[in-house]
Amino acid sequence: MRGTRVRWPILAVAAMGIALIGALIGWYFLTQRANPSSFDVGKRTNVLFVGCGETEEGSRASELAVMSLTGEGSVVFLIVPDELSIKLADGSLEELGSVYASQGVDGTRDVVGFLLGIDLHHALTCDEGGFVRIVDELGGLPLTVENDVVYVSSEPAGGERIEILLGEQVLGGMEALAYMRGESVDERPIRQQRVLRAMIERGFVDQDTRDVRSTIRDAYPFLDTELSVSALNRFGAVLGETDPDALRMPIVPTEDVFIDGVRTLQPQVVETERLVATLIRGLELLTPTEVRVAVFNGNGVRLMASRTADYLRARGFEVTRIANAESFTYPTSYVVVLTDEAKAWILRDALPSGAVSIVFPDAFEEHYEALAGLVPFGTDLLLIAGAGMEIE
Repeated sequence: MRGTRVRWPILAVAAMGIALIGALIGWYFLTQRANPSSFDVGKRTNVLFVGCGETEEGSRASELAVMSLTGEGSVVFLIVPDELSIKLADGSLEELGSVYASQGVDGTRDVVGFLLGIDLHHALTCDEGGFVRIVDELGGLPLTVENDVVYVSSEPAGGERIEILLGEQVLGGMEALAYMRGESVDERPIRQQRVLRAMIERGFVDQDTRDVRSTIRDAYPFLDTELSVSALNRFGAVLGETDPDALRMPIVPTEDVFIDGVRTLQPQVVETERLVATLIRGLELLTPTEVRVAVFNGNGVRLMASRTADYLRARGFEVTRIANAESFTYPTSYVVVLTDEAKAWILRDALPSGAVSIVFPDAFEEHYEALAGLVPFGTDLLLIAGAGMEIE
């Protein structure tokens, strides 16, 4: 009996030790390994990268990029210009970069996700000081500067002026920041794209696993993210196996739009949707070879239908008929949808710039009835070349 009484405290202590070890192991797996939703095998994960800083107007997200990692282990990036004008819930317009000051990184992530029509699962933020330290830890970034860049930092006591001259350079942290944010002939999103590519090549491409993990470990203290070191190590491993020449890193296509006389930068909606669909959603989109078009001359310009048909054939479209429309007084060009509307957008995107309206037969009834008898079976679209259509 006495021996039994002695063993109970020993067993209790042992049980407490086992429980403590179990808790430590659980803590490790929760903090060091990716969450189940992070970089799951077979699933696509989208992460928003934000480079933030202080300007004269306050906090700002100056660099924005979406990283999309497929479940199969390939990665793409999409550069999002911070000057894009975004309509807020109250109907007002605000530059995307300025949303960061009022809504933080989570609000910025929501706005970018809504803009692109995708789910952004995580965010990763780095401020100016952190970016400078990371680049310096990498030993600088080899970069070909194609045009001079002049940068003046926004500091209350007077900004520091940095000039980055054209030519082959190895940019330290502060110089790399100046290159991205300074003034130059090259647009800022293009310079951001070059710096991101240089960082990937410097820190990950052709590096062994130990060096990749070392890069992640050195950078981690300067990053604000809910992603664990283990999750970022997996991301780094994918980058390490990436061919830099094949790495896709486009910029969201934009256009200048004047609202009440004020210039705003807007995304080109159709082009952006198609880019996101193929790049991030991984969708296989229709190609011109799958589109059959009947072409009609609706403006009276000599050989307009024939030249338009040649133009489309050279771009892969199948032309089923060439003819004159019932009138040469069409005020603009029209694409009439007979089968799939998505095919109409492909055709419109392929045409030279100018006004082109996409319509359906029921809204185009009088004109459609006049042309329907000329349309071969199996035609997807009618293209009526109206006023303003110019084909070289």
